[in-house]
Amino acid sequence: MRRKLVPILVALGATAALAAPVAAAPGGGLQPMTPLPSAGSSPVAPEPGFRVLPYLQSPASDSMTLVWISELENPGTVTVNGPGIGRQTLTSEPRYLDLMEYSDAELAQTIDGLDQGSWLYSDSNYQHVVEIGGLRAGKQYRYTVTQDGVEHTARFTTAPDADRWNHVRMVAFSDTETEPAGRFEHREWETAHAGLADGSADRPSADSLWAQRYGTAVRYGEELVRYPMNQADALDANLATIAEQDPDLLLIAGDLAQGSGYQPAWDEFWRHFAGESSDLASTVPLVTALGNWETYAGISGGYGSPEDRTPPVVSRNRYQDYMVTPGDPANPQFRDSYYRLDHGPVTILTLDSTNGVPDEDTGTGTLSGEIFSGDDTNLTPDRMSTDTQGSFTAEEYASAYADVYETDVSESDLPNLGPDSEQWHWAQEQLADARDEGQVILVQFHHAAYSNGVHGTPPNHEFADNQSGVAMRAYTSMFEEYGVAAVISGHDEMFERSFVDSDGDGVGVQMYDVGVAADGLRGEQLYETEDGSYEPIRFNTHSEWMAAVDEPELWTEDSNGNPRLVDGGLHYGHLQLDLERTRCGSELTLTPVYLFPLMDEDYTVTGTERRVYDDVVTLELTADGSVVADNSCRGNAHRN
Repeated sequence: MRRKLVPILVALGATAALAAPVAAAPGGGLQPMTPLPSAGSSPVAPEPGFRVLPYLQSPASDSMTLVWISELENPGTVTVNGPGIGRQTLTSEPRYLDLMEYSDAELAQTIDGLDQGSWLYSDSNYQHVVEIGGLRAGKQYRYTVTQDGVEHTARFTTAPDADRWNHVRMVAFSDTETEPAGRFEHREWETAHAGLADGSADRPSADSLWAQRYGTAVRYGEELVRYPMNQADALDANLATIAEQDPDLLLIAGDLAQGSGYQPAWDEFWRHFAGESSDLASTVPLVTALGNWETYAGISGGYGSPEDRTPPVVSRNRYQDYMVTPGDPANPQFRDSYYRLDHGPVTILTLDSTNGVPDEDTGTGTLSGEIFSGDDTNLTPDRMSTDTQGSFTAEEYASAYADVYETDVSESDLPNLGPDSEQWHWAQEQLADARDEGQVILVQFHHAAYSNGVHGTPPNHEFADNQSGVAMRAYTSMFEEYGVAAVISGHDEMFERSFVDSDGDGVGVQMYDVGVAADGLRGEQLYETEDGSYEPIRFNTHSEWMAAVDEPELWTEDSNGNPRLVDGGLHYGHLQLDLERTRCGSELTLTPVYLFPLMDEDYTVTGTERRVYDDVVTLELTADGSVVADNSCRGNAHRN
């Protein structure tokens, strides 16, 4: 429902909430001690009901956490029915989220194709967090949340018991990067450097009917047609396809919004996941990670300046306010930006890959290793990258955090990702414990450590990247030691699988870049040769499959001579993970899914079709959760 602009200013309950001192809140958030830069007020009045529909967080076998956002300061109620609890009614305690107020730049923004301000809500955001306890493992519950007389009803299923289960289904993607402009923006659609499929007609040219409909973009000196689905439609199609598969969990490996400090981007995210477009998050718990866009404020300050990194602080803490993670809390200083989730036989470790120390920056030439060239066989230990964020330093962030929250710089909520850091030791402890418990282990973080995309090379490479994920390779030997089955990342907006077996025992770890949720559709990173042509860098020698390279497009021509896509190519999609119990232990199938656009003769998209790329990977695991090297049936039929 589109909000109407009204010529009055209303902020029910906001004044008292803003005047409150800093305190830990029910949802785990903090309120800034120091007032943030002043902003105007939204011209939209607060409305009763839900600004964000109930969404599921911190799922467990005996509990589930419900979160929703209202615009009025009234408590809401949750009525839940199901095994072991009968019928329960719980009442929420609203908490005002002052970080979610619009900035002046956001209020003044204009977006082509939209009436000015039509995407705005009021400035009033109240968070409600209710934990439902006493539940039984693997059971379904029906709940109704009532807010200001408005009801929303949905169902959820608790995690199974770790020793009593048959099937667990998870879906993973990254880089949703939502924003209001995404309702109209058609992103670049890169071609594979390897070319088209055998027998294929040519792709639509820059003067084709396709180009007239969707426009063109220049990539590596070539004018290419844009993708036929805009970002918003692509995300809706992705979520609808995911919902049809009825997953137990949805993993989102960072870059949820097009700038976490840009509030309209968050409003758009929730419209898709828990609002006007769908309520998938009301039935499937979201398991999320921080990405680089979670430290970026868009038109509200970007990454800030060296003198003032308040925008990244606000951006990061806005994400932290929305997401209620299942920390114990293991790292209260970092607000559980890295955390562990056990879902029956599966353990998911979510790491925070947003910053490393020592800081690196290609712009200033501050690098941790000597500049080198070639592929990653030349990535010697003394050349190893240490940082993923070249736009600000940990010291600059800590200084801004201390100013905003009036604390010491040592209390910064930005953790280090590197060896011997708190996060490093925590990850090692959790992996060891999960392996001792016989869990199937998955890890997710945003910055893909192994990639042939634009972020695949480290900052000290000849063709450098300032937001590279290479520093996360430091964890690879740890992942191998404790038998991690797969690592889920994004960042490069590609669909790529790498396999890393550093110790040569035949097991190794499957490494995925699943950044094809709804934003860009990128191919390999290329470099310009002396003759002006472009060639792939292919820094990542561990790459086993890339949709943009190994799934070439196949085109035919219709009766009018217009190219028609038959199959192949890089499309929006997701990775589906199915864990099945077997006689020997379990079997994990990783299925790369893509949404093939169905089009009429005028190139109007009429729908999408769920298709599967030719890179389905099946891992056999023993009863203790370890991957079997040769896929021979070993182990016991039951967990010990």
